Amino acid sequence: MLKLGVFVDVQNLQETFERQGFEVRYDALKNNILRLFNLEEKDAKFIAFVPYRRDEDRRIRLIDALAFMGFRVVSKTIREHPDGGLKASMDVELVLEAVNLYPELQEVVLVSGDSDFVALVDFLSKRGRRVTIVGPGRVSTSVELIRMADNYYNLEDFQGVLIPRTPREPELLEPQEGPPPEFLRERTETDLDEV
Repeated sequence: MLKLGVFVDVQNLQETFERQGFEVRYDALKNNILRLFNLEEKDAKFIAFVPYRRDEDRRIRLIDALAFMGFRVVSKTIREHPDGGLKASMDVELVLEAVNLYPELQEVVLVSGDSDFVALVDFLSKRGRRVTIVGPGRVSTSVELIRMADNYYNLEDFQGVLIPRTPREPELLEPQEGPPPEFLRERTETDLDEV
């Protein structure tokens, strides 16, 4: 029997912290949780739930990185509806995974602030499992979820998990047909006069 199962709602974390200008370091998240429960990695199972678009290289790299960090990664492609809306939720997959694994777990950690998981927390609690919520801040974590859990921790208080997002490097522009930009044209004409 595993001592701890950790279910990470990556979409919830990414949406919350990207808007605030932060990146989430999932290796630091994992280490903080192991330290919090005074466990070694062999005593816990970490599962990350990640929706992605096939053309979204950054998210695909995140999926690979999570796997290399020792997370089991459950992922699926984001579906686009005819009206242009997106279906990016992994809630059903997370709930099914937790319901299937709970007999093997002593405690459960849910890393999410999503109120959709209140029923899951209630289900696990009624079956004798202690449930801890690690939420993305008090404002972004459902009050109902906090009330239902045995413990709540604010992810913002975890050491080294959130780092300021660095601006992306500018895309290199493809060479364009036509005359050079004005500042280059002046420089070229001046250089030619000196020859």
